Amino acid sequence: MRRAFLIAFVGFFLLGAAWAIALPANGTYDEKQHLVRAWAVWTGQWLPHDRALDAGGIETNAFTGPRSLLPANADCTWIDKPAYAPASCLEFTADRSSVLVPSAAARYSPVYYALVGLPLRISPDNAGLIWARLLSAALSALLLAGAFALAGPGLLRAAVVLAATPMAMNLDGAINPNGMEISAAVLLYVALLRRHWPAAGVAAALLLTVRDLGPFFAAGVLVVSLFVTRTWVRSRAFWLPVAGGVAFAVFWALVASRGDAVDPGRPIAATSSGAILRDIADDRAEFWVRQIIGQFGYGETTVSLGMIGLWYLMVAALVVPALWFGTTRLRIGIVAVAVASVALLFALELYFAPKVGHFAHGRYVMPLGVGVVLLAGLADRYAAWLSDRGWLDRLAVGLIAVTVPLDLYALARVMTRFQRGINEGLNPIGGTWQPPLGSVLPLLTCLVGGALLGVIVTRSSVRPTPVHSTANTLSN
Repeated sequence: MRRAFLIAFVGFFLLGAAWAIALPANGTYDEKQHLVRAWAVWTGQWLPHDRALDAGGIETNAFTGPRSLLPANADCTWIDKPAYAPASCLEFTADRSSVLVPSAAARYSPVYYALVGLPLRISPDNAGLIWARLLSAALSALLLAGAFALAGPGLLRAAVVLAATPMAMNLDGAINPNGMEISAAVLLYVALLRRHWPAAGVAAALLLTVRDLGPFFAAGVLVVSLFVTRTWVRSRAFWLPVAGGVAFAVFWALVASRGDAVDPGRPIAATSSGAILRDIADDRAEFWVRQIIGQFGYGETTVSLGMIGLWYLMVAALVVPALWFGTTRLRIGIVAVAVASVALLFALELYFAPKVGHFAHGRYVMPLGVGVVLLAGLADRYAAWLSDRGWLDRLAVGLIAVTVPLDLYALARVMTRFQRGINEGLNPIGGTWQPPLGSVLPLLTCLVGGALLGVIVTRSSVRPTPVHSTANTLSN
């Protein structure tokens, strides 16, 4: 439905925009690396031409750019452990003279950066950063809204909202291709499950090109979705964009290849596979699980374990019954996605930790892992069982309604950390640093965005949608 798509777009955009206007520069994972890359792509610097020290004193690839692009001390909010200063420590400059600006993302695919980087080219400062974030949030919202509309009334629509965790919204509202990658994967899953080949083609092309692991994720989503639905894609509207995405992914892998691809720029302590596995059991596994829902900044900003547990309980409210009521193929698909996601995290850590230190993040596997909840939303027998008892609409609306205060709390927690300090009690109003548009607007933006998603579900006719229904348009 067009109305569902439009309202969902506004809702998801506002959720991402809340983070975009609330965070300081470099306020989430590796943003300083990605915004420099976005500037470089828009100035024709597709590959780095020099080396320089970043704000943490680590030598890495560099481009030529203006001093105003980043604060001189972009890492000051998180590098001084365990104090973790508020964002008032950042030192901005209006000086646009050219210098070498480092970026560890210097050889990443230019696709995402070409889509979001124009505001930084026009205004290479904090104002340009906010506009670029808003553009990133809008593009990701288009993908999520497409998935929401194609899902149709029922549990799959609630699953789309649950897949859009606070962590995913944080990344959508920052300069980081991981957010768009997750959103594209959500659309690809839903479009394949609903047999909307043009939307699936666009989503697959994006997933193939925005990050290095994209081809693996696109293949995994395609295989699992087609296995579960017992179908095959013969549409040119799907395969032509996919072919283009594959061609570009291969081209860029050849162009950007280099011998020092895993050079950390600093000494790494010797370790063993056994020590890495112990680290995973002692600490890393918990970090992965928490981050999928919300562990922010550079991993230093945590939220309530109860909030994380509640989000996982809502996911379980779909996944556990789906495993009970679902077909054999659906059960295999859900389990396969979960196992593959965990295995990939272990593989990344075992391979990269000896070379660069702790590497794997839970958010890295979300483009594949969101399939656990999205596939569960396809359990028609569970939806029918709920519908027979008059519970289907209540569950779908209830799940989405509960996400609103959780999104709001996560945003408020991170705002408090940057405005007042990491150890301060929850209070996102005031502090030694303020978002450029004030503290109230991000909170209101988040509240309205979440409420809109609840409204459109409440006003929809909630009913089971057959797995084999053919949805070829966003309107009916």
